[in-house]
Amino acid sequence: MTSGQPGATKIETGTAGSAIHVAPDNGKVLLSIGEPGSEGCRTATLSPEQADMVLHALGLAVARIRETERVRALERAGLEERLFRQEIRFDER
Repeated sequence: MTSGQPGATKIETGTAGSAIHVAPDNGKVLLSIGEPGSEGCRTATLSPEQADMVLHALGLAVARIRETERVRALERAGLEERLFRQEIRFDER
């Protein structure tokens, strides 16, 4: 796969050697992680249905991570609020 291939998309990840390339290929979806032709490159050919399932699974994983982070932030904020209130009560004595 080349970035110049019609319909190809390249996503730079910021990590050396782990760019993601996606392109249509004769009714299938060609997915490559890493630079095509390089030693560590991994490639998969997916049906459109498989690509939909992978996309859905990625979305669910990201949503789960974000929800966990949100809950942790709320817990930290609640703890900080309780500590702040305890400090105020201690100062008032």
